[in-house]
Amino acid sequence: MAQALPRPPPRNQRPYLLLSYTWIWQWKSLEVCLSTQRINRRQLAVRGHSSYLVLQRTLAIHSEFSLVISQLSNPPPTQGLGDVLTEIKPPTSLSDTRFCVRLSDDSSTYTVFADDIERLSLVASACRRLRDSASKSSNHANSHRWLEPYALHPASWLSVKPPRDLRRTCQPVHASLSLSCAGQPVHDVADYTVICDDWLWSRSLSLAAVRMTSEKKQLTIRVGTFNVNGNLPTQDLSPWLGIELPSTTAQDGEQSIPPLVTLSLLLSDNDAPEGQVSIPEADILVMAFQEADLSTEALFNFTGVAREDAWTAAILATLGEKAEQYEKLTSKQLVGILLIVFVKKDSRGCFTEIMESSVASGFMVSVTVFRSYAFLSASQGVMGNKGAVAVRLGYRPNPTSSVPTPVPIIFTFVNSHLAAFDDQIERRNADFTEISQRIEFGPSSEYVWVPRTKSREAEPQVVNMYASDVLFWLKDLNYRLTLLDADVRYTVSSGLKSQAIKTLLRFDELKSSIRHSKAFTEFNEYPINFLPTYRFAANVQTDALGYDTKRKPAWTDRVLHKSSPSISITQKSYEAHPSITMSDHKPVSAEFLVDIPCIDPMALDLAANSLRSAFNLDESTLDFGKVSYSTPVTKRLRIQNTGEVPAAFRFLSRDHDSPIHPLWLKIEPMAGLLLPRDEMTLQFTIFVSNSVAAKLNLGMQRLSTLLIVHTLFGQDLFVFVHGVYEPSCFGTPLSALARLRGPIRELTSAEDLLPETDVGHSSREFMRLMSWLTSHEVEAIHDLFIAPGDEGLAAQIRETTVDADYARTVAAVLLAFLRSLPESVVPSSLHQRCAETNSRDAALEMLSAFPPASVNAWITVTAFLHFLASRDPGESVDKRVRPRPSAEGDDEVALPPTDRHSRAEMLASIFVPVLLRDDIDATPPVSLLGKTRFLLFFMGGS
Repeated sequence: MAQALPRPPPRNQRPYLLLSYTWIWQWKSLEVCLSTQRINRRQLAVRGHSSYLVLQRTLAIHSEFSLVISQLSNPPPTQGLGDVLTEIKPPTSLSDTRFCVRLSDDSSTYTVFADDIERLSLVASACRRLRDSASKSSNHANSHRWLEPYALHPASWLSVKPPRDLRRTCQPVHASLSLSCAGQPVHDVADYTVICDDWLWSRSLSLAAVRMTSEKKQLTIRVGTFNVNGNLPTQDLSPWLGIELPSTTAQDGEQSIPPLVTLSLLLSDNDAPEGQVSIPEADILVMAFQEADLSTEALFNFTGVAREDAWTAAILATLGEKAEQYEKLTSKQLVGILLIVFVKKDSRGCFTEIMESSVASGFMVSVTVFRSYAFLSASQGVMGNKGAVAVRLGYRPNPTSSVPTPVPIIFTFVNSHLAAFDDQIERRNADFTEISQRIEFGPSSEYVWVPRTKSREAEPQVVNMYASDVLFWLKDLNYRLTLLDADVRYTVSSGLKSQAIKTLLRFDELKSSIRHSKAFTEFNEYPINFLPTYRFAANVQTDALGYDTKRKPAWTDRVLHKSSPSISITQKSYEAHPSITMSDHKPVSAEFLVDIPCIDPMALDLAANSLRSAFNLDESTLDFGKVSYSTPVTKRLRIQNTGEVPAAFRFLSRDHDSPIHPLWLKIEPMAGLLLPRDEMTLQFTIFVSNSVAAKLNLGMQRLSTLLIVHTLFGQDLFVFVHGVYEPSCFGTPLSALARLRGPIRELTSAEDLLPETDVGHSSREFMRLMSWLTSHEVEAIHDLFIAPGDEGLAAQIRETTVDADYARTVAAVLLAFLRSLPESVVPSSLHQRCAETNSRDAALEMLSAFPPASVNAWITVTAFLHFLASRDPGESVDKRVRPRPSAEGDDEVALPPTDRHSRAEMLASIFVPVLLRDDIDATPPVSLLGKTRFLLFFMGGS
């Protein structure tokens, strides 16, 4: 676990009930687990199949804890429910039953839903046992801080994430934004994300560090780089490691090269040269070597550690009695590139996640002899005579009274050897880019990796070298001076050293590359106050200062660094050591003081969580109670922005193939933006229309769903919607209605329907409506089926004395019933054949192709329409009947037809779209005139 959160002592352990959501099998289900143990946050992120877990609620189990289970009368579907650890198998009994579970402690109540009664019984039994045990003990901890991180959104877990990339943090935020100008499109979303991310990290660190300002740890870090030209240690390394030696003074007041002092590797403190002072007690010593091994064997097959052991022994010998305070923490070697890290023994326990990496980038030239012919070949980036090695260290300060587990600081040290020769600056810049891209560390158990896609679980991942708090680059960069050789030597040997250095640095290739953003952008280098460190050599012709006359002097050996804005780093020294003459390069060293902030992980994560978008819903469950066909039911709940920044939300679907919400549910609004502390009312309406009624009536679907309220850049919320649907004959297929054994509300499943072979009558509900219309004198109501009925009466149809308004309502209910059928009385596959009939006999023969239930319904309806159309409009006209507004519009008055012919056509125009409903996908569409003619054959019209 990346941060060791405080664990409660065993005697004070209180059992807790932990509730969290997870995606399982296309359904958002609930995980209920009992725990008295700490959970690893990394495991919590990995366990989700396609998303991460978020702790929803924690309830303490004590004497006042209660768990009440009640059965829902119309449960949501159980298909797809599961548990994080093991799939829940549907029980053999009560498989369609869902249960409401109300959990309460002394401070809150939480409602959840479950479907596995056997598993739920085990949870209830365990809760009762733990409650009984808790009631017998009075020694309970009041809080468990180890639970706190899991209630935060994983995006706020900054303490268990890698440091931000230094290439971004070391430059102004505007430099990371997209390139654009006026009149051209701007990538606003990407830019907004960059700005928000930068603000979140910096603000969270500043908030977390407010109470930690007085608790800082200061580290002294000494680094050095030395191209040893293949030599073994033969000189005292005291100056390089920080031991000051006596020096002579030249006539111009500047320090001259001291005489060579050759010391044994076994030199003791008593034998130290006169004038030597004590070693600064650096907490970390990092020594980088280039060309440590130039042997042919090393280039072809490097496996030895002899050179590393020799230089390790030399460093420890130079430390003298102080060597007992240090130990070698780690090392990394790639052929001649060697990096060794020493730390003080008393701080060894503070270093975690020690990782090494390397990358080769040089050319290797080899000679192959075949049949007396010599072949010269070269391979790039494989042999390692050029390249880099790197070490990554996590440093966690010692705990304090207020910060028991501080956030670790990441140090990365890189040692590189870039391409040589004066004309290879582009190759050196390319080497830098290649090393920056290819050096990686990992996988790391320090960090929690949240999955990015639903199909991908969290996996151990690698980090690049720039994911650090402090990065040191120690190197023989081989960057040269662009001045002519004569000009360089003249400048070095004339005038004051400080002026010569200032003049030459204007022509330094590394400074130029940084200035033009070609390499080492945003790296810092302490002002150089020493002469070029390359190239010196023995037994060759040299100038007055000892430089090789055949190689132009240059500052090839450098120490650069960059650090996060949250880290305070001060460089105390940067110097070369000309007294060490064993190589053609002079070693270079630098010393730094780093202030390590002591930041509490929980404080950091809480600060980040408080700055993220956050919403709160006043309810997480909406119970609509009983819901009827075509009767809207509305519920409302409030959503409030509880964060410190403006926040936006939207509703999300469970996957790409699922709708955001079922067809029977309407949500307003579906998205919104709220300022801090503002709130909004969300309206949820259940309306069962013809499109969904059939599945609900036959028990194939239920009124229950889990809605996902997604907070942009924040934590998702969940709303469980539940209602009990009252089945209706409306919206049910005629074939199913004809197979009912009794009222549809007594139907428990499709298995209760009569066998298809027993269907011999039409729908009971349909026949009841037709019976009422045929048994009353409704023929005098000339606007029957034309004018709408009374909506209030439509829900209260019953036998009573004939009345025009009541009759109209019965007629309107009949039309509504026929329109609600999932498929029209005449199946759409027969429409074309019906439209092509050209005689009454042919129309009667078509009935043999109708399904049995459709035949009964067709004959009954058309017989009644024939009866209405055959009546004389003047017979038995009820003078009290007044025209009613047309069903087509409120302002249009439907006038009675003047003859039988027109009345039949009027009725046909109403019933054709109902009995032979158009198939909007039919190509070409079926003739409306042909379908009307088919119906008129049965109504007695022409």
